[in-house]
Amino acid sequence: MEMYWDIIFELKMELSKIEAVSTNVIDQVEYAIGHCKIALEKLRKLVVVKGFPDRESEILFFKEIKPAAYGRLLYYQLVFEIESKRRNADVMLTKRYLQNCLYKINEFMEKRHLKVQYYRCGYKHLDEQYFLRSNAEIPLELRDSRELLDEAFFTWHDHTFSVIMANEMLLDYLSKEIEKLENPGNNKVNGANSSYLWCGKKIDLAELIYALHYAKMVNGGKTTIRELAEMFGQLFGVELSKDIYRFHAEIQQRKIDRTKFLDFLRSVLQQRLDEDNE
Repeated sequence: MEMYWDIIFELKMELSKIEAVSTNVIDQVEYAIGHCKIALEKLRKLVVVKGFPDRESEILFFKEIKPAAYGRLLYYQLVFEIESKRRNADVMLTKRYLQNCLYKINEFMEKRHLKVQYYRCGYKHLDEQYFLRSNAEIPLELRDSRELLDEAFFTWHDHTFSVIMANEMLLDYLSKEIEKLENPGNNKVNGANSSYLWCGKKIDLAELIYALHYAKMVNGGKTTIRELAEMFGQLFGVELSKDIYRFHAEIQQRKIDRTKFLDFLRSVLQQRLDEDNE
């Protein structure tokens, strides 16, 4: 599966250059959309040519790998739509518009809270039903989309997970934009100008933070969880502190693989060390 992950890594590296492309948000987003589409096409061709060695690999692809590209595509398309509509509006109208977008996303997530919980908690008990192409049940609202109904490259819930991922990214984006409007003199919000990019999920970073905290690796354990969250948030330009305790609850609710991100890091390091010894 390394070839698939390499495509995602390349995409994240390209997206990390987004601010160097232009100071104009629309230009930045168009750049990002283009690279997301390229990554998706590379993934599709690889799936068609190489396929998967087993069902577990197919589930991993449609549950995590494809949404890592498709979710970002949906996110940047939504940002493009939002930024196009808010142009030239005054501060009050812009703030009201962004708050309305925030409300609609939260409403969407609340209505689909069971799927959101499955996504956030890393559940696995329905994976074979959700992420194998042979079990795809096509909802009516998607039946006219040729891109989504590519039978070799589609399961119903890889789309669901991609939408949830896009919405979580958009919630963070909208919150930052509203905060900028409310505090115009303090636009360096939450490490927004950081030169370091966190390429995983926020909950992955939270898992790492809790491990460091419980192992007393920072200041002998005297630094609080919120302080660690703020420190890592500033370093990587992400908002963590307000959700850090919720992330702990979600990690605790996992039925299997509670430390899946730490386990992933361990396996990657072990694989690289083994390769270096060959």
